[in-house]
Amino acid sequence: MRPCVRAFIVVAVLLGAASAHGEVLVRWTEDRIPSTQTLGAPTVVIPSKNREAIRAALAAGHRVYVEVDASALLSVTPPAGFAGIVVRGNATNVQLAAVRRRLGLLDGRLLTLDERGKWPHIRSNWVTKNNEVLQVTGRSAQPWLENNAALMRIAATERLPQPRLLTYTWTPITASEIDEGPALENYLVAIAEAGSFGEDLLLPLHERFQRQLVMGAPQARRDWGEIRRYLEFYADNLPRQYRPVASIGVVTDAPARWFEIMNLLARHNLPFELISPAQLARHAGGPLKLLIVLDEPGAPEKKALAAFERQGGMVQVVKEAKDPNRFALEMRRLLGPERRVVDIWNGITVIAAPYQAPDASSVLLTVLNYAHQPLPVQLRVPGVFSEVFYESPEEPGALVPQEHREGHTEFVLPALRVGARVFLRRGP
Repeated sequence: MRPCVRAFIVVAVLLGAASAHGEVLVRWTEDRIPSTQTLGAPTVVIPSKNREAIRAALAAGHRVYVEVDASALLSVTPPAGFAGIVVRGNATNVQLAAVRRRLGLLDGRLLTLDERGKWPHIRSNWVTKNNEVLQVTGRSAQPWLENNAALMRIAATERLPQPRLLTYTWTPITASEIDEGPALENYLVAIAEAGSFGEDLLLPLHERFQRQLVMGAPQARRDWGEIRRYLEFYADNLPRQYRPVASIGVVTDAPARWFEIMNLLARHNLPFELISPAQLARHAGGPLKLLIVLDEPGAPEKKALAAFERQGGMVQVVKEAKDPNRFALEMRRLLGPERRVVDIWNGITVIAAPYQAPDASSVLLTVLNYAHQPLPVQLRVPGVFSEVFYESPEEPGALVPQEHREGHTEFVLPALRVGARVFLRRGP
């Protein structure tokens, strides 16, 4: 069976501001609902119009979040015993504050949805233009990854008065998937992507999968067991306990305008830090090696950029639209292996994200294989580390051999299926 999204279940990993320890929320629309023991998630999200489902969930002992459209937010009257509100659509801060006061909602009990995401997968037959001629990628070319890495990095810089969940709908890739929906591996990649980049996620599941869970279908229970294992693996949201590591600063006040450049930087494993032009001055002597300036710099910004260059940094001012993929590859070449914060060999479907502990004693590296096919992956990170510890949802943690070359640590992950974490520790 391929579990699959129309009147759908939704699983959300509530991390960080929404929940201090990570929590699974399930969006349910069927009148019947499995027990909390079956789902392994005592909190469910149910649209406010599904009154029968709300009653069934409360009777079964679930914690219930009521999903409300922004247009109906001020008139919503949740049932007794509800745990919180999830707002779908654009609600103003005034509306959110009003409903919070009226219902006495504490922190984490009012959540909004960020619907800018896209279901992560490998896009087949990537079509590009070269001198106005359409070209289709071959099987040997680097595949195009639909991913949310850049969006998550941008969202992390946005200050909101309430917690937010990233969400997206399932878009069938082939005709056969219209009724079947995503395969199990598609769900695992989506969960691992959010966990790899420290993002809160609202993940849709197909209505057929919902009904089969109610009926206790064996394949549905096995698939749900795998999904639960991934949700539990990423529930601690470890990236938020660390500081993101980047060697590139992207300078702009209009990230939406330049999104594709940031998207391709992330795709080519070039982690970046988003910087407002007004913040440039404090980066003159920081760890960044390259500043990509996307907005026309004024006099104060030019002064800060000159100071950055005097400290040995590189500056690229983008004055016109560029081919994002070609530009990202040029920035990779410009940095060179000595200035990149992560290098990956034989992993063209893998995106990694490095993080550093507050005391700089260790590094966390999250790795995600969008192809969800086990393969050995060789990585290289700057720094000399005495211990490399590898863990994944499928395998218990274990030390892996490492080698030190020219101030870098190299190691091989033996069989990366979907998502994993690597802990690198400094010491004797």
